[in-house]
Amino acid sequence: RWYELCNRYGLYVVDEANIETHGMVPMNRLSDDPAWLPAYSARVTRMLQSHRNHPSIIIWSLGNESGCGANHEAMYHWLKREDPTRPVQYEGGGADSTATDIICPMYARVERDQLIPAVPKWSIKKWIGLPGEQRPLILCEYAHAMGNSLGNFA
Repeated sequence: RWYELCNRYGLYVVDEANIETHGMVPMNRLSDDPAWLPAYSARVTRMLQSHRNHPSIIIWSLGNESGCGANHEAMYHWLKREDPTRPVQYEGGGADSTATDIICPMYARVERDQLIPAVPKWSIKKWIGLPGEQRPLILCEYAHAMGNSLGNFA
């Protein structure tokens, strides 16, 4: 019903596959493991087959916080073959990845890099200033909440 309401009222939707491997070390461990490709494939296939006829869906997403590896690359290319009309994004894809049509960093600042050990976060200015980078940039996550716990977000 949610997608039908989005279609009806003109809401844009980024439909995200249920792929998240939060807490795995290294981050791309499962994304680079061929044994996990069937699980990635099942989730991306289910997303596309269930929702492909909803005009409100303007972008497919390959998941969130699961590293970036061969499994994401394979799913990106599969989605582009199955639906060449919509862009595909992946939060973990960046300048060194072809698994996303959109640069979509999390928690990026406009001017200042966040120098977190082992997880560098570039500033938005650095992303858009990369030589040859022509992909659009969407800030895909800027606050984290479980349930309705973000009531004081300003």
